[in-house]
Amino acid sequence: MGLEFLARVRHTAAIAGFVAALFAATYASYAVGIGVAVGVGWSIANLAMLQTIVLAMTGPGGGRSRVTLRAALAMAGTAGLLAVAAWLLPHLSLAGVAIGFTLPFAVMLLKAVSSVLLGSGAWRRLTASRWRPALLVALALVAAFAITDVVTRPLRAAPATSSTATLAQAGGEGAGTKAGGEHSANAEAGEQEEQGPPEFPTAVGVLARLGHGTAWGAFLHHDEAIVYSLLVALLLCIVFVTAAARSEKVPGGFTNVIEYLVETLHDFVCDILGPKYGPRFVPFLGSLFLYIWCMNLFGIIPFMKSPTSSLNVTLALALTVVLYVHFTAIKELGFIGWLDHLAGSPRSVVDWCLVPLMFPIHVIGELAKPVSLSCRLFGNIFGEDMLLVGFASLGVTALAATHLPFGIPLHFPFLFLALMTSTIQALVFTMLSTIYFLLMLPHDHGHGHEEGAHHAH
Repeated sequence: MGLEFLARVRHTAAIAGFVAALFAATYASYAVGIGVAVGVGWSIANLAMLQTIVLAMTGPGGGRSRVTLRAALAMAGTAGLLAVAAWLLPHLSLAGVAIGFTLPFAVMLLKAVSSVLLGSGAWRRLTASRWRPALLVALALVAAFAITDVVTRPLRAAPATSSTATLAQAGGEGAGTKAGGEHSANAEAGEQEEQGPPEFPTAVGVLARLGHGTAWGAFLHHDEAIVYSLLVALLLCIVFVTAAARSEKVPGGFTNVIEYLVETLHDFVCDILGPKYGPRFVPFLGSLFLYIWCMNLFGIIPFMKSPTSSLNVTLALALTVVLYVHFTAIKELGFIGWLDHLAGSPRSVVDWCLVPLMFPIHVIGELAKPVSLSCRLFGNIFGEDMLLVGFASLGVTALAATHLPFGIPLHFPFLFLALMTSTIQALVFTMLSTIYFLLMLPHDHGHGHEEGAHHAH
């Protein structure tokens, strides 16, 4: 047992804490669910730090100074946990935090009891036949279902009782109160309609509900997509800074994956823009692909959301690309050359006669580029998320009669479709952006614009 036993306890407690937090958030409130999650995390981190302190004081450690440093860092981490917990406790459910904090110790007790039970003769006699364990598991599932139904029945009946009392109180008031109640109900219905279709609960959304009425809660509620886009950018920075810091003569698996991505994006951009301009725009266009790709895939992670399912994010990306394209065109061609390009590069009398027609068409086309880029990406990712929500809700509805906090994972096959469409949309956005650069940059051969226009169409 020893350290291996403690590691198994932490892993099992993390899984059990996740399920318990979902159960509490479903049948009690978000505050209780977050309290359970915080309590479990606090307890697991506390156990890990205590283990570090014990190992630092009793293990070999490689020198007294290093042992002292490790013990001091672990104690500082424990003090930091206590400070964070003291700040969080007034904002969370004390019952939820207490349940979550004691959960790892309950797991430890159950694991110890199961270890004794598995080594006993009674267990060997019970498992001598395959039907006895199956019957025991079936009885355990029936008992768990019965306990779940008994525990959640008051919680399910509470909203209905509260609504009945509210309606009875409203029925005893005058006509003016009724009119006010109808107006309030209509306002709430309008607010629900403005919120749009239902979505999966997200971590930022839960924090926004906890901070309801505060400035940071309002920021998280209205700018949730921006928060997730910044989080994706931070994670990408951490990944690539870590990869760049590893100077290995023989790269490992992680470094090989990063190098393969960079090399593939470099070849992709240079094949379109050519060897002269390709390396110059690889950092921008490669980062654009990785950023959009990770944002598209971020919504597949539980309790996360794809920032590109918001039109604000996709429009900002598209405007950044188009403005950078025109900035590059003015820098490479000059202001007069840029206007000449928008006019269709007239070189004959007929071309000059068509300038009043061609110039507005080109300007309208440039204005349409950010609209097409943003709406295409937004529509595909938003539709993908709504598809997952719809089938997940259908799976929960299929088991609605059982009152369980989970359902049939009907949305699971569509996760692979989401992987494919997210990659395709990031690739399409990057390819079109690259072609926009190609169409604006000066060319040595006259067929360059025609080839770029053909790819763009």
